[in-house]
Amino acid sequence: MNYIKAVLPMKDYRLFMEMESGSIVIADLSGKLCTMKYAELADEAFFKTATTDGDYVVWGGGRLRLTVNELMEVVLLG
Repeated sequence: MNYIKAVLPMKDYRLFMEMESGSIVIADLSGKLCTMKYAELADEAFFKTATTDGDYVVWGGGRLRLTVNELMEVVLLG
């Protein structure tokens, strides 16, 4: 089942996501860039490659993939 309808990388390492349910979610990834898991996103050009396959947000043609659950954890817990 697809959860993510559209993704748009925004300035300051924020990620706009339109969900299939119609909800809009903005995930602020700036606080995670110093972690090993998210460090590659600190490259602004790489961050701007964000797309979705419906289940994941994908960067760099699949080099980095995050699930909806991982991104919602960032939204809810920071």
